[in-house]
Amino acid sequence: MLFTSNHNLQWKRIALHLATIAAVALAPTAGSTQDQTRQEPGNPEAAMAQGTTRTETTTTLERRSVATQAEREAKPYQTREGRLRAKPLDWNSTLGKRGPAVEKAPVEGKPESSEPGRPNPNAKREAQRLHPEEWNNMKKYPPQSRLFDPDTPPRLVQVGTADVFSQYCEGCLVPNIDYPEVTVGKLFLNGGFCSASVVSGNNVIVTAAHCCYDRGNRRFIGGWVFAPGYNNGNAPYGTFNWSSATVLNSWINNGDVASDVCTIKLAPDAANRGVTFYTGWLGRSWNFPSDQSHHALGYPGNLGGGNTLELCTSESFSPNSACGGSGILNTGCSMTFGSSGGPWVRSYRGNNWVNSVVHGYDSQSCTGTFGQTFNGARFTSGNIVTVCSASGC
Repeated sequence: MLFTSNHNLQWKRIALHLATIAAVALAPTAGSTQDQTRQEPGNPEAAMAQGTTRTETTTTLERRSVATQAEREAKPYQTREGRLRAKPLDWNSTLGKRGPAVEKAPVEGKPESSEPGRPNPNAKREAQRLHPEEWNNMKKYPPQSRLFDPDTPPRLVQVGTADVFSQYCEGCLVPNIDYPEVTVGKLFLNGGFCSASVVSGNNVIVTAAHCCYDRGNRRFIGGWVFAPGYNNGNAPYGTFNWSSATVLNSWINNGDVASDVCTIKLAPDAANRGVTFYTGWLGRSWNFPSDQSHHALGYPGNLGGGNTLELCTSESFSPNSACGGSGILNTGCSMTFGSSGGPWVRSYRGNNWVNSVVHGYDSQSCTGTFGQTFNGARFTSGNIVTVCSASGC
């Protein structure tokens, strides 16, 4: 009897031990960087939240977490008709409630830059083989014969002056299918379109954070499809789906202009080639002084209906401290909605360094006249370097 009692007691202890192990295994892990929002059927916002990965400084949404939804969202932009139906994103619509514009010392160091890269020599030939209909459409629907916007004739460029710029159409006289123009494209998303540019040989594009994360609804926007060299509905190099999107946590929390930067890593196309095979990429520069000569490029709805690549050349400057100070750049340009996320390029057609992207417009006292000046984040170690590193630049 003594043997039997000890034997039963031993098995009870083993059973209790196994139950404890099972309970620990099923418990949620403390300190996980993955959002634990429960995904409800038919609830895309919950799916978006569950697919995000947070670090101390950035938040990233991975496509694999919302793969089925992402495929559905991309379909409208696979045809010329669908691309033409997209409307420019109002740059105010996703900003949410923001605090007062006070100067915040940007995280920065010495001025630095990354090297640009050119496309593969066979890029055009391969694109024509893969997308014959798009290239035929370039002949059927040629660029508009316009160089300057009649409402905004060229003006004398001055250093650090609002509302002063020269504007012309970069994709009207000839299609923008060559480097470096082809690195800039139209970025389609849920609710409209923005502008973006390729800035890394690892197939990463940069745009504005308000084209990626909707602060009013506290969620990623989703639906990103990039069409490099877009012109009049045509996508001569095809379209590229997103793989991941990264924004700064300071954008999510504060919505400040200096944090309005987003990087998106693109998936390869059906031929398993990355976007840089066809486009090459622009370099990046950061921590440079505010007064710079820029060429700002994008697809504004108010010029060419958002269907041609437009360009402004002007000198940038920072506003006073009450309007955000040195973390922000203002520059003269007539582009409005749809140009969000478009690159400001230093040494355009030379070293081709992206130094900022279009944020939009705050007020006349902080920016300039609406439709004559816009602003953006001055690229520093604290914004472009942080998000680009998270995206794998």
